[in-house]
Amino acid sequence: MLLAAYDEQVRGHVPERAPVGSVVERDGPAVRTHYGTHGTVRHPPLGKETDRAEVTGLIRRQQEAFAARCEPAEWRAYGHDPIPLDEPLRAAGFVAVRPTRTLLVAELDDLTGTAPARGLRVRGLDSGYHRMRELDRLVAACEPYPRGLADIREDHGNLLGWALNVQLLEAETRLAGAGWAEAVGSTEFVAVRGMTGPHTEFLPRWVTWARNGRALHLGTGEAPERRYLTAEAPEGPILNALLAAGFRAVSSVRTYLWTPAGPPPAAQRPVSMLLDDPDQQALCEAFEADFSFKPSYTYYPAIEEPPDSVTWHVGDVTDTRHTYGLMRDLPGDHRVARLQDIVERGLRARVRPGEQLYSVSWWHQGYRFDPARVGGSGRPAWPGAACWEGEYYKLLTRDLRMGTFWHPWEESLCVFGAELLAEVEDELAATLGTVMRRGGRNVGNVWTYESSAMPGHTNHRAARMLPSPA
Repeated sequence: MLLAAYDEQVRGHVPERAPVGSVVERDGPAVRTHYGTHGTVRHPPLGKETDRAEVTGLIRRQQEAFAARCEPAEWRAYGHDPIPLDEPLRAAGFVAVRPTRTLLVAELDDLTGTAPARGLRVRGLDSGYHRMRELDRLVAACEPYPRGLADIREDHGNLLGWALNVQLLEAETRLAGAGWAEAVGSTEFVAVRGMTGPHTEFLPRWVTWARNGRALHLGTGEAPERRYLTAEAPEGPILNALLAAGFRAVSSVRTYLWTPAGPPPAAQRPVSMLLDDPDQQALCEAFEADFSFKPSYTYYPAIEEPPDSVTWHVGDVTDTRHTYGLMRDLPGDHRVARLQDIVERGLRARVRPGEQLYSVSWWHQGYRFDPARVGGSGRPAWPGAACWEGEYYKLLTRDLRMGTFWHPWEESLCVFGAELLAEVEDELAATLGTVMRRGGRNVGNVWTYESSAMPGHTNHRAARMLPSPA
């Protein structure tokens, strides 16, 4: 029963949300995830009727897909599968990495944990943890793991307490242990992805977290009821401790790796989420200082617009079916969608080779991304948007030489940087019409004034069109 539930739900699970910076594709039974730096293949057990030619063809197609992206590929082979994959993978050039691990599954009710030893305490990792460097060193010293903490944190953008839960074992003056668990999408499973030692002290925390299904649910529809905890461990103390705590050994799993010929893989994913990230904090502080950013519902503009800037009023492009906050749902001929396309093409054309962009909002997580590797078929979506309902939004180069600033209450878009304006000004003028300001100064027949209305009121308006002189 435990193994059947694992095979049905976990293997070949298609994530409701692709990991940050990744692309998920289907090929028959295989679920292929492209991270830009590497890739993985997951699938349920192949049926007994699958012949050797079909297995060979499936493996070859995955290799071709990863080779086209210069990504090394990881494939997991399970000991109980009716069609063993170890030999076909080796024949195709895959190499076994890391020891064979025992696959463990337990119902939540069957698990027991141990109390911390005297002088130790268990605590959850949260934002701003003061021993992050020590944690990184400890995790690196105890590798390998079924899934590394750094990879999982990149997947979820550090959304601690949601899809990712990290537990720490602390002494007064040092960090004694760590472990991390991940909710497996809209399934009944939570997976223990790694522990630095046989720390069954973490199990009661993970069981409690798993039972809080709504907190772990990042998909759509009703939150799942979590029933199982799964883990993997090679022979040794961790395996023995987990078996003693109530896990059952249900199979074995071995990881194989294949590296395509050609250029080396990229060192970073196309997109990284910036949450509790020093780089984002430094960028926001630099923007606030250089542009005198003063957020306000009623004072416009909120920044000192630089001399090489043009600002348009964008408020009249909304309709009753769409809002700025649903950028990806807009039809291609919608003016906000056209605006977004113009800005994306302009920034992509003007960044320097290898330069990254930043998508930064006032209240929510930001992103650092390579504009040459996002947007379009087979790539991660361009993160963020030029316009966003109810939120200041910025698309910036790290040196702040060019970018865009969206003011949600004035409903205006400021585009700055001579090189970016040279690329986009004519198209934006054709799409949005009359310019509102140049270099921070009112121009034409659009005038900015201070509004006394609060956001959401129908009489709130940041600019108005004045009659042209006779």
